[in-house]
Amino acid sequence: MQRKEVQKQTGLTRKAIIYYEEKGLIHPVKLENGYREYSEKDVAILIQISLLRKLGMTISEIGQYVSDENSLASLLRNKEHQLDMEKSRLEILTMMLHGANKDQINEKINVLEAEESMYSQLKRAFPGYFGDMLFATYQPFFNQPLDNEGKEAFRQYIEYLDDLPPFEISQEEKKYIENMSSYFDRQTLQAIHQTKQEAIENVEIWFKDNKDILAQYKSYKNSEAYRKSPMKQIQDKLQVYMKQNKYYEIAIPLMCKFSKSYDSYYKKLLKANEQYIHCTQDIYSKE
Repeated sequence: MQRKEVQKQTGLTRKAIIYYEEKGLIHPVKLENGYREYSEKDVAILIQISLLRKLGMTISEIGQYVSDENSLASLLRNKEHQLDMEKSRLEILTMMLHGANKDQINEKINVLEAEESMYSQLKRAFPGYFGDMLFATYQPFFNQPLDNEGKEAFRQYIEYLDDLPPFEISQEEKKYIENMSSYFDRQTLQAIHQTKQEAIENVEIWFKDNKDILAQYKSYKNSEAYRKSPMKQIQDKLQVYMKQNKYYEIAIPLMCKFSKSYDSYYKKLLKANEQYIHCTQDIYSKE
């Protein structure tokens, strides 16, 4: 297909098409006479690019999507994160406009910078859904300024994350994760986090209210279908990765130092796990 026909089908200008080719987003065949021959795939990609540009996607983000269509869910969560950060910046500007004192403003800025730094480091160490999931899990504990001890612990935590090797999984596993995570935007992840917090406040009551669901979950975890599932393979790999890199020995203690709210949550979580095991043993010993 010649460029004029591509322009007609996509609504893009000649210069735009050349630009996207230069960026490596499309790959037309170069003919001996100097013309380009565009495939149906090139046209389909250009139509997608045109749509994503109208939605405010950067070339880098579009390139990620073109190379892996399953990354759209991750791109959505990135946009949600950017919107959250922009909302925080607007709140700080509003505080400045209404004459808030410098210490209050600096506290807000410190929290904002901590969240941005943590998000970028987690995304680098755990691309895609895992980085989003970890950030959504920890982000609620970043609503307080860091004291001097907290700042040093946070610096060490970021340094630890930055030194982590990438979490390696296969293309099939990546596709599986992105397909699964397409149902989980950041609001959903935060709602899950809220449910977890409510559960650890009173494990025995939560256990009784959800006993049937937990029994079904336990049955599934023991099934052949689960043992052969991609999720089981991915979870096993992640567990090995965490152990090899001493995540629980290094990262968790540092988080408890720089976030008092996480320290409180983690202590409750350990206690809740003990109660859960005790409740489980009691239930199944009576069967």
